[in-house]
Amino acid sequence: MKNKITLVLILFFLSCSDEELVSLSFFVIPENAGSIVYDGNNNVELGTNIKIEAVSNSPYEFVRWSGDLDGTNNPIDIVASSDLNIVAEFQETNVVLLDSDKDGVPDVNDLCPDTEEGTYVNESGCLVINEFDQSYVQVWGDEFNYQGKPDPELWHHQILPPNPNGGWWNGELQHYTDDIKNSYVDNGSLKIASIKENYVFDGVGRDYTSARLNSKFVFEYGRVDVRAKLPQSEGTWPAIWTLGANINELGNFHKSQYGSVGWPRCGEIDIMEQNGWDKKKLYGTFHWATPSGDYASYGLTTDLNSSSVYRIYSMEWTKDQIKIMVDNKVYVVMNNNNDVPFDNPHYILLNIAMGGNLGGNINPDYTYDIMELDYVRVFQKK
Repeated sequence: MKNKITLVLILFFLSCSDEELVSLSFFVIPENAGSIVYDGNNNVELGTNIKIEAVSNSPYEFVRWSGDLDGTNNPIDIVASSDLNIVAEFQETNVVLLDSDKDGVPDVNDLCPDTEEGTYVNESGCLVINEFDQSYVQVWGDEFNYQGKPDPELWHHQILPPNPNGGWWNGELQHYTDDIKNSYVDNGSLKIASIKENYVFDGVGRDYTSARLNSKFVFEYGRVDVRAKLPQSEGTWPAIWTLGANINELGNFHKSQYGSVGWPRCGEIDIMEQNGWDKKKLYGTFHWATPSGDYASYGLTTDLNSSSVYRIYSMEWTKDQIKIMVDNKVYVVMNNNNDVPFDNPHYILLNIAMGGNLGGNINPDYTYDIMELDYVRVFQKK
C-alpha cells in the first residue's frame, strides 16, 4: 500500500492595528538665523521619505546640516529610519551695508544721516556733544570698551628713555614698557600699572616698571576731558598732559613729522599731575620757552577731598586762553599770546612715574598701584 503524504500549507496572515512611528525634531543655529521648512507632521511612519529645506534670514546664509544629518545639500530628501534630531547651521554673510554720509555707521542704524565724512560720531551716527559745554563736539577719543592691550590704532607706547644716562628726566626711577601687565584694558577702563620689579633696558637697570602712552591723534585748540582715578601710594607721580607734537623726543610717536624744536619750545600743558606725598593735591601747570628761548612756567594747585574716586580732569584751549579744570571747576587760567606760544598741534600723554622731583620718596613696602581711566575725549568747537 502506497502511503501518500499530504502537505497542508496553512498561511497565517498577521496584522497589527498600530503603525511604528518615529519622531522628527528641528533646530536652528544661531537662533533666529533662519528656519527649516517641512510640510508634514513631526511623527511619521518608519521608513517615510521626507523633504526639508533650510531658509536663511538676512544677513545669514545656510552652511550645513548637522545633528543626525550630515551634508550641505539644500533642500534635502531623507528616509525617516529612526528618531531624528535635525539641525540647520547658518553663518553671517559679509554684507556691505550702505553708508550714504560715510561716517562709518550704516544707513540702517544711522539716526543722523547727514553728518560730514570723517566726522566723529556715536553708534547712532550722531555728533557727540560735550556734557559741560554744548558748543564742543567730539573729534577723537577712547572709551576703553574692549579687552587687552590699549588700541594700537589710537595709542603708542613710549619706551625709549630720552635721557643720555639711559633713564627719564626729573630723577625718575622707572622704566616704561609696552608689556600688558603695565597697561591693559579690562572691564571698561584702561589701567596703567606701576610695579616694583627689577627691569633692565639697554643695559640700564631700574627697580620699577610703568607705562607711558602717546596719543597718535594731534589737535590744536579744543577741550580734553579724561575721567580717571589716581594711585594713592607714596612715591607715585601720575600725569595726564600734552606736549607739542614738534618736540621730536626720542621714542615718541610723531618724531619730526611736525617739527623738531625740543622742550620747552614745543610747549607742555599738565592737565593733571599729583605729587607722591599728598594725594589730595593736584597740579595744573604750563611750560614753554619765551621768544628769547628762556624757560618759563606757570601753574597752580588745588585740593581735593579724594582723588581715589573718579574725577574728570579737563583742559580748554583757545588761541586766547587756556583753562585747567577738575570736575569742570576751573583752577588755573593762563592767557595765550605771542609771548606764550601755545599755537601748535599737541598730543596727549598718560603715565605714572616713580619717585623723582614730584614723586618724592617711595614707600619701601611699595609693590603695585594703578591709574584707572574710564575715557579720554577730545572736543573742538562746532
